[in-house]
Amino acid sequence: MPKTSRIINWRYRRLSRSRRGGRQWLRALTILLTLLVLFVVGSLLSAGIGTSAVYAYFTRDLPDFTELEKLGQDVDTTFETTKIYAWGDDPDGDGQRNLVLIYEVIDPLGGDRQWIPLAQMPQNIIDATVAIEDKSFWTNQGFDVEGIGRAFYEYVLEGGGVQGGSSITQQVVKNNLIEPERRVVGEDVGFDDYQRKAEELLLAQRVSREYTKEQILEWYLNTNFYGNLAYGIEAAARVYYDKTAAELTLAEAAMLAAIPQSPALNPIDNPEEAQFRQQLVLDAMLREGYITAEAAVAAKYTPLEAVATLEERFDIIAPHFALYVRKELEDRFGPEMVLRGGLTVYTSLDLSLQRQAECVARAQVSRLSGVIGDGLPADELADCPALNYLAPLRSADIGVDHDVNNAAVVALDPNTGEIRAMVGSIDYWNETIDGSFNVAVDGLRQPGSSFKPFTYLTGLSQGFTPATMLLDVETDFGTPYNGIAYVPQNYDRAFHGPLRMREALQNSYNVPAVEMMSLVGVDNVIRTAHSLGVTSLDAGPNQYGLSLTLGGGEVKLLDMAYAFSVMDNMGVMIGQPVPEEEQRLGFRQLEPVSILRVEDRNGQIIYEYSEPSRREILTPQLAYLMNDMLSDRLARCPAFGCPNALELPDNRPVAAKTGSTNDFRDAWTIGYTPQMVVGVWLGNTDNSRMSDVPGSKGAAPVWQALMTWIHQDLPIASWPQPTGIVERRVCDPSGQLPTPYCPTVAELFIQGTEPTLFDNMYQEFRLNRETGRLAT
Repeated sequence: MPKTSRIINWRYRRLSRSRRGGRQWLRALTILLTLLVLFVVGSLLSAGIGTSAVYAYFTRDLPDFTELEKLGQDVDTTFETTKIYAWGDDPDGDGQRNLVLIYEVIDPLGGDRQWIPLAQMPQNIIDATVAIEDKSFWTNQGFDVEGIGRAFYEYVLEGGGVQGGSSITQQVVKNNLIEPERRVVGEDVGFDDYQRKAEELLLAQRVSREYTKEQILEWYLNTNFYGNLAYGIEAAARVYYDKTAAELTLAEAAMLAAIPQSPALNPIDNPEEAQFRQQLVLDAMLREGYITAEAAVAAKYTPLEAVATLEERFDIIAPHFALYVRKELEDRFGPEMVLRGGLTVYTSLDLSLQRQAECVARAQVSRLSGVIGDGLPADELADCPALNYLAPLRSADIGVDHDVNNAAVVALDPNTGEIRAMVGSIDYWNETIDGSFNVAVDGLRQPGSSFKPFTYLTGLSQGFTPATMLLDVETDFGTPYNGIAYVPQNYDRAFHGPLRMREALQNSYNVPAVEMMSLVGVDNVIRTAHSLGVTSLDAGPNQYGLSLTLGGGEVKLLDMAYAFSVMDNMGVMIGQPVPEEEQRLGFRQLEPVSILRVEDRNGQIIYEYSEPSRREILTPQLAYLMNDMLSDRLARCPAFGCPNALELPDNRPVAAKTGSTNDFRDAWTIGYTPQMVVGVWLGNTDNSRMSDVPGSKGAAPVWQALMTWIHQDLPIASWPQPTGIVERRVCDPSGQLPTPYCPTVAELFIQGTEPTLFDNMYQEFRLNRETGRLAT
């Protein structure tokens, strides 16, 4: 029984013929005459009469047929989609990792295309195409007179349109040389449309005379539209069967060859009709002698199933990172080249680490939102071993909604400056949390205490030492900017008296940090932050004041991780140069790396990150002291307890700093080993408050789980002590030379900054045993 779609087509043709009878006789006569002219032009060309008046009339304004030579070479004439890849798994354990396509840049006004030479196409697709589209292709002169006559007959007697009778060469001409607005569509056509058809014939004859059949067929098979945004046979093979054109079977080739005549009747959108048309192609191939009857029957009964819908095809893996790469490509090569240039892009992304970062961040947000368990689907849980290292919540926090809905993660290789993971939000597609916004790259957030290392680093550069004594007591620092008293408080609402810098930093006490900021100057701390990689804080020191050391400014997660990587790398910034037009005096000259190599459509390398650029920002001695302080696990025990979420198994050296804003709008943790830097942020994109989520509770567990997973098979490494670092015993907490009366600790100094005075905090006094007072 005929399919519904074919019955509708028959009824439409009958209706079309009945309507045609009621139209004005003048239009009918015009169409009849122009069709006759079209047939005559075809006959003249077929007879080789190229000097007739008809020929001269129709060739006066023909397009330049040599424009076809640009197909496959010029983005202005033939587009190809750009593909962006990340590094996947190492299935054989031999260090050879799979490449995974994470994003295909599709031109919204174009589609998906990858150009391949005819030699890479299987004979099946060539034979199938010729059999169904233009059986005389190999012998005709660019058009088929028999086909033109058949179209004429169908129009006059059957009520058809003027689309029939087009040879393969004519279709190449029409689709690539004739302006889109002049291509005939439907029935309501006039003399101009038949003039265009005549021009098409003339151009087809010229093209057939000037170029080989193989070249014409290559143009045709690479420019045809196959539905579902697929242009060309290579894209069609990948779209419908997830394979290259060279891998197509006879059954698949016949299926695809049938699509260009009616692209909507494809295996995804209309599988039954597509199968019927596939059988027509196989019958045509049999008639033309391309295949045997046995092969035709076998192909007809071969089950075929399209692999993906249009929505599934254009899903993006690691969308925030993929779009970050796309922007960098557009800045480097221009938007047109990215949309249509057919680039192949190899990125720095470690897809395994990316998946761990995504699932652990989602699980932590889910738990802190009151969900019992990890709140992840079973398939994601199975692919997320890092969850095994996510510390359980305290019993008081289980099932409690802490009003947090988002997180961001960045992982960098400090030795190359390459971005290994980037999570801009826990769900790119979730509009409720503004998920498409990339918090990691574009979010300006207050860093809380994670900014303090810049303050103490500035102090070290001015001659202060890890042993410098600071006072954690109630202090009014005054405010030269607004006249209001400024009395900072600690997170635990207590004061801890005199402390060495090391203790003040590791316990994240606020008052000593503000004291250090007042000693070294706000402007100098900002300069330090800028030199290490922070690109914000450009409003001037008077806009921030002393509270900047507690996170009173706004920074970006990627910037912070990159800045910490400079300390991690012993003071050397590693990355790629900031484009000259974007460089600013006093700011970083390098930036993190996301693109490792770019190839053009011909496989030629047009960009490669082969040799990282290096800039020494800090002396090795300054960097080493910061690394030593930030990795001192015992020094932070009073405030964080031991063990805590800033530690890794096997006492692996790791430097880390948390950050929290006073009203719980932002929770941070940034930390590093010599092998990896990871930064984590938790909060809400709309800047609404969380409920009791400091950095140590919100971000640190995510950081710890990821760092544990990353380092599980890596050797333990530490930072090499450079020359110029000396160790001395000093009194605690004064940091001065020891006396017989004070407790002492070992401390590190840059040579030349060791204490020269003896401690005077601890002194010997004689007491009256009876009164307990000073003896007189």
